[in-house]
Amino acid sequence: MKMNKYFVSVFLAGSFLVQGCNDFLTTYPTESYSDNVVWASQGTVDAFVAGCYGTAFGLYTDFQTWDYKFSNNMVGCRSACPNEARGLMENTYNCGINNYFGAIRSYTPIIEKVAESTVLDASFKARYTAEAKLLRAMVYYHLTRQAGRYIWVDKVLKPDDEFNLPLTKDVVESYQHVLTDIREAIADLPETEVSGRPTKNAAYALLSEVCLTAAAYTGDAAALRANGVSLYQEAINAVDAIKGVALDSNYEDLFNQKGANSNEIILAKYYSADNSNVASTGMVSLIPNVVNANVEKNGCGPLFKIPDIFECWLNFTPSQNLVDDYLVIDAKTGEAKRWWETSQFVEGTSPLNVAQAKALNIHKNEKEFDTPLFRAFKATGAKNVTELMYEGRDKRFDASIVRDGSTYLGENITCYNHGNMSRWATARYASDHVPLTNYAIRKYVYTDWDPRPFYNIKTNYHQILFRYGRALLNKAEAQLRLNKISEAVATLNQTRTVHGGLPASTASTAETAWADYRIERRVELFWEGDWYFSLLRWGLYGGAANEGMAAKGRIPELERDATFIEIATDRSAAYVGKVAELSNDARTFHYDKAYFFPIHKGLIEANSAIKESDQNKGWE
Repeated sequence: MKMNKYFVSVFLAGSFLVQGCNDFLTTYPTESYSDNVVWASQGTVDAFVAGCYGTAFGLYTDFQTWDYKFSNNMVGCRSACPNEARGLMENTYNCGINNYFGAIRSYTPIIEKVAESTVLDASFKARYTAEAKLLRAMVYYHLTRQAGRYIWVDKVLKPDDEFNLPLTKDVVESYQHVLTDIREAIADLPETEVSGRPTKNAAYALLSEVCLTAAAYTGDAAALRANGVSLYQEAINAVDAIKGVALDSNYEDLFNQKGANSNEIILAKYYSADNSNVASTGMVSLIPNVVNANVEKNGCGPLFKIPDIFECWLNFTPSQNLVDDYLVIDAKTGEAKRWWETSQFVEGTSPLNVAQAKALNIHKNEKEFDTPLFRAFKATGAKNVTELMYEGRDKRFDASIVRDGSTYLGENITCYNHGNMSRWATARYASDHVPLTNYAIRKYVYTDWDPRPFYNIKTNYHQILFRYGRALLNKAEAQLRLNKISEAVATLNQTRTVHGGLPASTASTAETAWADYRIERRVELFWEGDWYFSLLRWGLYGGAANEGMAAKGRIPELERDATFIEIATDRSAAYVGKVAELSNDARTFHYDKAYFFPIHKGLIEANSAIKESDQNKGWE
């Protein structure tokens, strides 16, 4: 059972680590509380350890980087498509190898000082050491999955120590350190704890994902296996070792105030209303700015009951690419299909060509029709296109996405042409806080506002690092890699049926099982920082895992245009087009170098122990 939420205090640790990080390696902090203060009692040690969570946790809640900058799950509303998505990164791109030594300098002293402590009993020594090792593993795993190598520091550096330390020799050594820390941490972490503090379950959940990534990048290297067990099997075993949790039947509530203490959550970061507001939680970037004055000014409608309920700073909007992966239940067969493949859609619409779509006069830019993903249609029966597209969807769709016909914070939403939450609801169009794709995000937006969300309104909040649904999908992927097809399908069906409300997959071949698994992982873990890294793993696997591509080759999903939906005002017709604005038609993926980010050129130049030859392939 979960106890009360643990709101992390950062004051003590922040005071302890006040020196700057201009040097990429520095010694034990010199401007800080003295050891006599920090290590004087169990209480101050506990506060210091908890205060060190921030950096490690933050790396796993940076959803916008991975769902927006590096993939087409989300499209920017106000600025150009990121350089990362357009393949414009250089070897000066900083993935953080020289950014996290402040955190690492905290974890290492914990391990050393706890061992020397005379005020802590054996159980607390073991626990704090385990927490420090898990946090260190979280930071180093984040670095490894990006650049493959990092500077390993496992001791407190003294002023006379050598600071120009080398990178790990290869990705195998990098993962050896990470896996060792996690495996050792598991033994001494508690099984239950207040929400917000690491447990055995958190370490097992992390281990399951590290094993997947390590196996993908090293070919399941024998040097990384514990007792000769395949990393894929270790991932399965880790998920099976998770205790006392279960899938939450209400997926939507997992990500708002109602589910902050859900039994599905394994580890989350909690914010207190005492010192957090809408802007500091990130919700301000997820809620549009479509107040009635502008809605009316731009000829949109209907008006909202609360005129200024949506007055935030939306920065990203879900793509149609993402929406297409939320399956629909076929009204005749009961099967789960893409929306345009269901019998109700096929029988209730007729297709339109580009000329007919243009004749609807609901587009802004003719480039919108220039995409292989173009699709246009008109309703021919009793149901309109909104009903035909969205009824019978995977339950996670309306739990995650705001669309035409939604009810959102008590308001009736229209995303059709000149709807109140459409791309037309601003005069500036592609540079304002309105949904450029005619979709907004519901996931991770709290709903208990009085009278409305606004940037300075105080609020509690939580972001999930690890949860059981994600762990189960890690297990399913490991089973697929071991060619345990029926077992993998049974595992992925748990989230598919409980969270999605979809009929169970009946896939029986590697090709069909991978197809269902890819869809399942995308919709289950949208806006949880997963999609880009999963695509990289699947690209390394190749074959059925990556649309039939060769291993370590192209990743088609990272090359596809971002798309949007445009629905006629009377909902009689619609088309799917390319997001042609803000450079979104320039997306690319340089597979010859992008499986690893560069070793920052500045780091190579500043550290005599790192040579130009250490640079990752393609970034020379």
